[in-house]
Amino acid sequence: MSKHNTVQNSLILFFCVLTLSLLFFAISTPIYSQSVDELENIIQEKEEELNKQKTYLSDIEKRIKEIGSSNYTLTEQVNLLNKEIVKLQTEIDKRNSEIEEKLKIIDEKQKLLSRKKESLDLISAQLYMQSRYNDGQFLFSFSTLNEMLKTLFVKKSAINFLKEDIEEITGEFVNLVELKKSLEDEKAQLDKEKKELDQSYALVAAEKSRVQKELYAQIEQQNSVKRTINGLSTQLSDLQYQLIIVRQGGTHVDADSVPSNVDFNSSLAGFKANAPSGSFGVFAIGAYTHRNGMSQWGAKARANAGQNYQQILNAYYPGKVFRTGSVVIGGVEQSIMTNISTTTYGELNFEDDYLLRLNEVPESWPIEVLKAQAIAARTYAINYTRNGGKSICTTESCQVVGSSKKTGAWKQAVEATRGVILTDTAGNPFSTQYAAVHGGWSNTSGWDTTDKTGDGDWTSRAWDSISGVSWFYKMWYRYGYSESSSTCSRKPWLSQVETADLINAYQVWVANNRSDSRIVPVFDACHSSGNPYTHSELRNLAAKPVTSVSDVIVSNSNGSTRTVTFTTNAGIFVVPGNDFKTVYNLRAPGYLRIPQSGFVHINIHKK
Repeated sequence: MSKHNTVQNSLILFFCVLTLSLLFFAISTPIYSQSVDELENIIQEKEEELNKQKTYLSDIEKRIKEIGSSNYTLTEQVNLLNKEIVKLQTEIDKRNSEIEEKLKIIDEKQKLLSRKKESLDLISAQLYMQSRYNDGQFLFSFSTLNEMLKTLFVKKSAINFLKEDIEEITGEFVNLVELKKSLEDEKAQLDKEKKELDQSYALVAAEKSRVQKELYAQIEQQNSVKRTINGLSTQLSDLQYQLIIVRQGGTHVDADSVPSNVDFNSSLAGFKANAPSGSFGVFAIGAYTHRNGMSQWGAKARANAGQNYQQILNAYYPGKVFRTGSVVIGGVEQSIMTNISTTTYGELNFEDDYLLRLNEVPESWPIEVLKAQAIAARTYAINYTRNGGKSICTTESCQVVGSSKKTGAWKQAVEATRGVILTDTAGNPFSTQYAAVHGGWSNTSGWDTTDKTGDGDWTSRAWDSISGVSWFYKMWYRYGYSESSSTCSRKPWLSQVETADLINAYQVWVANNRSDSRIVPVFDACHSSGNPYTHSELRNLAAKPVTSVSDVIVSNSNGSTRTVTFTTNAGIFVVPGNDFKTVYNLRAPGYLRIPQSGFVHINIHKK
């Protein structure tokens, strides 16, 4: 082998080793591809993006404030906030989609980088193993110069190819690292932006919730105002109705002005609560009373108000005087009788037996009521018997006398007023009648109210009403006056058909000279005999057939019902109070009635 060939081979080997060394240096040394300017540019971009997001958030806050402080209604504000929420959600979804897409790119690039690194590692290992041979081994491995040169040419070509591929892979590797870092930074920024968007979403959602609460509050306030307006309208209508009634001489009665009944349905409150719309309720003001002298329940209320027995008796028997021990009969003064003759128990000692047997008021009532009752009962018995000249009955027709004497508060009241009676100024006795209730009016003393007038809402000032007695103002629809007696399977109010039928019955009754045996209740659970008119028969017989009633006004004056005026489909009917009571008691269904004799004092309500 010539010296020239040896030098040539050594040079080739040197360049191979130098190339491999440069290659490994390139692979193992980091590449700083970003300059200060580039970094400043990136920082500036991030600051701009951050400011952009802050501005975006600020815009949202301004938008909320604008919506909240604008002239928009709360409903419009909620709608606008909903649009802002939809807009934010769309932006959040878009950013999420971008993040997912870029993460997919990162994943694909990482997989590609992994495959190329594996190839690079394999090739590098082969070249490294070949470099381990020494020059002698390398040279002596060829049999001829031509074979060595050919082999070296092939090796050189392979090395050049690998070098280029490795440089390309290395450059791409560096780019992938930079890309991955860039994507990671961008992902972090997107996460931050998403967090800010979430915050913005929460802010808008919270504002929407606040506005909705305010809206609901205003709606509730609006409903409250509407209810107030409706209430005021009702009150106004009621006041206007009262004015009409007063102008026509009628009486307006409020449910709160009269006592509640044990039988709730028979009360005004029960009627208003339970009667169907369009119904009518006929209320008797006082019942089963002659309205003469003392109202026993009124006396109870007066005693509870602090009045003594003299004041109570002076109120119910005005102008009379108290007299003790004697009485004037036929112009002759006499001592009060010692004994009295009764239709049931024979002759009894007047003070110590007869009076002690009386069952007119409960002993649990105030003592001043008992004293007033003892004097009224003593006077009544003396006047009725003409001071012992005849017998007295022992029932409600006279005075209720029991089989045994009382020993409690009633005895105390009788003994405390022993011999005391009421007379006129000349000493003559008179009929000191009394009854449970008078309905706010007494024939002997006028209006039985706290101010002695029947003006305005007089029912709230009536002593009967103040006492709480249910008989003062109620609908009577049971067989008797017991709260538990039969109702004939019906409620106390009248339907439109039944009310119209009463007006038709009135027309037929008047046309028949106020007498017609067929004007009786139609067949029901309590009436199955006779020959009553049907509703249609009366309607056909009436001069002006009534099928519906829209209104009713009752005109009352000084404790008496003058007229009842009905507004109907057939016109206006003005019915005298006593005529209405008569027809009502003849024709009203079931046991409905007005239990008043010698007078009529009623009121009618429409539901």
